[in-house]
Amino acid sequence: MPAPSYLPDMTVEQYLGHLADRHPGWHRLLDPGRVDGAATADRLRAWTNEFDSDSGGRGDSYRRAHRDPLVRWTGARQLLRLAVPEARSGRGAQARSGGEAQALVLDALGGDGLLARASALRPDQVPDGLRLLTGDISGPMVAAALAHGLPAVRQAPDRMLLADRTVDAVLLAYGTHHIPPAARPAAVAEAVRVLRPGGRVVLHDFEPHSPMADFFRTVVDPRAAIRHDYRHFSRIDLLDLFAPHPVAVRLVDVYDPITVRAATPDGAKAAVVAHFGATFGLADHLDDLGADAGWDLLADAFDHTAHLAQLCGPLAAPARPFVRPAAGGWIAEVPRVALVAVAERRGG
Repeated sequence: MPAPSYLPDMTVEQYLGHLADRHPGWHRLLDPGRVDGAATADRLRAWTNEFDSDSGGRGDSYRRAHRDPLVRWTGARQLLRLAVPEARSGRGAQARSGGEAQALVLDALGGDGLLARASALRPDQVPDGLRLLTGDISGPMVAAALAHGLPAVRQAPDRMLLADRTVDAVLLAYGTHHIPPAARPAAVAEAVRVLRPGGRVVLHDFEPHSPMADFFRTVVDPRAAIRHDYRHFSRIDLLDLFAPHPVAVRLVDVYDPITVRAATPDGAKAAVVAHFGATFGLADHLDDLGADAGWDLLADAFDHTAHLAQLCGPLAAPARPFVRPAAGGWIAEVPRVALVAVAERRGG
């Protein structure tokens, strides 16, 4: 009987050999008791996943839409700073290799390594000593991250393969609402389990009444090639999820826009419409509308005027999509406001 597949064209044993050869530091942090070929493959197959390919979801088009890894960088870099504050980066980080201080971060829903690729393009904007491990449930996504030369692991968020107390931070971001509600307590418990004392879990999503969640509900779910009927996280949900664990939690509102660059203002508008089409499986719908009407749709859907007024504290953020000049061209910016829980593990 052939060995069970872990990644496309790669068994668990082959993957482990690849990681040990290319990224030995991360390989040493895996828990051998959790990396069992048949059990791991069976658990991964049990998850419904729309990010493998376009044949059963939107994986191929999603990866094409994010060939520029900086489209979410404004918000993503804030998440990294929340995960690894300056006091714990550089000399303050706990993990050390050859005398060099490191801050080890698991990007647990990292897809094809979007955040790691963006960080490599903007090293001056990330915490000192940052080292990212990309995790994801999708085999093609993890295979794509490895193809980029990145350390990556395919694992279910409710059963991670890292050993206890191995990383300085865990990001659960950009897709957290895809975790089934019944699996969310286990996913949070796993994130806390792999943290060192003083480490942080940063959980990112969009409130149920936010413009982003409304866009999912009123545009993506009825118009996209596949349904997008997922439950988002409320503030109470986040506090309840972390309540059983030895962590101190605070909630933060983060400005997290989509920014797409082009040579002209109209080109930037058309490019951001195309990005939304590819990312959310709306290409046919937005193509039928055309670039101008597609921009008008985004301008109406992402009007944050009322949402910003309802936040618990002030947040400096534009209320509506706009186009602005940038070096060598123009940027179309679609505002989004994310709800983020920062949970720091107590010592001991």
